[in-house]
Amino acid sequence: MSRRRGGVAQRCYIDSCVYIEVIKGRTGVGIDHDEQDYDRCLQVLAQFENGNLDVTASTMVYVEVFGKGEAKLHDKRKSQLAAGKTQAAASAIIDPWFKSSPISWVEVHQDIAEDAREMARKFHLDSQDAVHLATAVDEECGIFYTLDRRLISRIEGGGGIPNLQLLLPVAMGQLTIPSQALHGEKLSPLEPS
Repeated sequence: MSRRRGGVAQRCYIDSCVYIEVIKGRTGVGIDHDEQDYDRCLQVLAQFENGNLDVTASTMVYVEVFGKGEAKLHDKRKSQLAAGKTQAAASAIIDPWFKSSPISWVEVHQDIAEDAREMARKFHLDSQDAVHLATAVDEECGIFYTLDRRLISRIEGGGGIPNLQLLLPVAMGQLTIPSQALHGEKLSPLEPS
């Protein structure tokens, strides 16, 4: 069962790729890292930490961010895993987000699975994207933040999903690194941890 935060204006779903982009930026790993994407993703997460967004997530986000997030921590030019300290740094970022932050976690239940199956067929999606979208719809999220332009294009090309906007993260104001705000630390987006 999910937990709800009260008094927050905007309920949204944050796709796994948004968290992963911040991990790549904070650890300085990945040749596909884009500083503008990083800044925008960081701001979405900061808005959540500051209480301006009510975030709902499938437990699939937890699995993907740990699995894919750690998999992204390698030097693609050398096909080597990142140094152990880099993986430890990623875990230090991930753990507070998912264990201390007031995300409304949702288990994948039968209704979500069936809706995801239909979305996968209609929009030609992989199962993970379909589960994320079905969860967002089931939980009545109005916004779905993602960096996946292909996903946005497929949904828009298929007629869209009623009452759900798929958006790229956008600049929103002052930056605070998520989870660090819990400890009172303010960091610039590109400052090393």
